[in-house]
Amino acid sequence: MKKEIKVSGHLEVIKGIYHMKLSWVSAEGKRQRKSKSTDLPARGNKKKAQDMLIDFQREQEAKLVAMGNSAKDILFTDYMKQWLEKTKLHIQPTTIDGYEDNVNGIIIPYFEPMKLKLREVTPKHIQDFYTEQRKRVKGSTVKSYHANIHKAFRDARKLQLIDTNPMECVDPPKKEPYHGKTYTVEETQKILAAIHDTIYEIPITLMLFYGLRREEALGLKWSNVDFENDIILIAHTVTEARKDGHKKLSKRDKVKTDSSYRSLPLVEPIKVLLLKKQESIKEFKKLFRKGYHYGDSDYVCVNELGNLIKPRTLSDNFKRITGQNKIRKLRLYDCRHTAASLMLKNGINMKQIQLMLGHSDYATTANIYSHLDYTDKLSATETMTNIIFGES
Repeated sequence: MKKEIKVSGHLEVIKGIYHMKLSWVSAEGKRQRKSKSTDLPARGNKKKAQDMLIDFQREQEAKLVAMGNSAKDILFTDYMKQWLEKTKLHIQPTTIDGYEDNVNGIIIPYFEPMKLKLREVTPKHIQDFYTEQRKRVKGSTVKSYHANIHKAFRDARKLQLIDTNPMECVDPPKKEPYHGKTYTVEETQKILAAIHDTIYEIPITLMLFYGLRREEALGLKWSNVDFENDIILIAHTVTEARKDGHKKLSKRDKVKTDSSYRSLPLVEPIKVLLLKKQESIKEFKKLFRKGYHYGDSDYVCVNELGNLIKPRTLSDNFKRITGQNKIRKLRLYDCRHTAASLMLKNGINMKQIQLMLGHSDYATTANIYSHLDYTDKLSATETMTNIIFGES
């Protein structure tokens, strides 16, 4: 069996220009190197240079394959490991977690005992894998495995590591329609009472009232709250991503989709909560002085020491609070479904709900302050104010 040749690569800045550097060990055991300029200035071009490096690596690997020096005899599981490492270079940090869990946690452990070479994997092997996984997880989860395997084989075909792609004969798993669970009005009001005067009051209330996603609620910034015109802008998110084996916060001026970037009317009860939060922050700054963390000072959802609330911390404490108050056990994300359900049950039309929740299946324009959009959302928030906080 020919030993697989792995091409590694990195970027190097020479005289202000990104250069691509490749290295590999030949079948004879000799270290080989190759370099090429991207012609891209180092400043502001890192992502483009990384993409060019990936293409350069793949091009070299394809040449080695054509020369008979690489990996037609590579094991499927070894190929998946290599594919994952290369793919991680050009996907979002929050997406990497899912890819690693799928490939390292599920796909590789299943196929490793079979010792299948990449070119030996058949459609039946893949379909059997789906059938086995479907016994323990939902179709939507198996569909995510399918997406990773499909991309991996597509890349293998491009690199000429396989002559035919078995995925062309594989039926993708069916995804069951998801119906989110929701709280009743009484349960919603009970949650609001339970979180009153806690650091979790604002993010959970924003999810229950506006239907914000968790990352949107935690990403709300004071600079995006217009108290004078009573508008809040949803334009920033806070997520957690795994890096070097550890979970780290990812703060981005980017939302899930274009339609998720939206303005919402700031109703009086929410405005009161935010103003009260500003006053409490001032008090904590006086109390803790140098011990207060100012690095997250533009974020609304911070704890007593000024640290941004982490997504996992919010979810864990929501579970704890609902459990302690004997409220039905649902996910934090179901607060978003609850908002949509309450709107729908109380006569708010689907167009308004899509505007409020920022669903991608409703194409909103870039002009988020247009009169029609704002009027629709104002009507929706007035209705929600009466539902959750009572008649004014």
